[in-house]
Amino acid sequence: MKGSETGLLRFMGGYSNRYIIPVYQRRYNWRKEQCRQLYQDLQKIVTERRTSHFVGSVVSQVTGSGAMTEHQIIDGQQRITTVTLLLLAMANMVKAGRIVSQRGEMLYDQIMEAYVIDKFARCQQFPRSAGQGGRAFPR
Repeated sequence: MKGSETGLLRFMGGYSNRYIIPVYQRRYNWRKEQCRQLYQDLQKIVTERRTSHFVGSVVSQVTGSGAMTEHQIIDGQQRITTVTLLLLAMANMVKAGRIVSQRGEMLYDQIMEAYVIDKFARCQQFPRSAGQGGRAFPR
């Protein structure tokens, strides 16, 4: 196992990365308190102009085949899912005009394509395990 420090958005971003939550992982169960704490941590980074902040670890098994790198998330799936949902909410607020950016609609496209959806990938259905179906979602 090899560990390294990487910024969260740098880890999550890119057009050649796909994140897969295996079927054996627990279901998403963060409550408001965990989401609030993560949001407050992210706010501190911005308001205190921090260059970095430890928001927790993410452990993944990386496999690459050609142009695509797949990350099987072993630990940190709750955090990755919550940040993805936050990015999706921000993108939707940009699109609705509730967040104004100098980039305009381009910011919506950038968030969606770099962090949320891989418009060129197809979802793959994995075999059912223990009565629970698993699905890999592009980014």
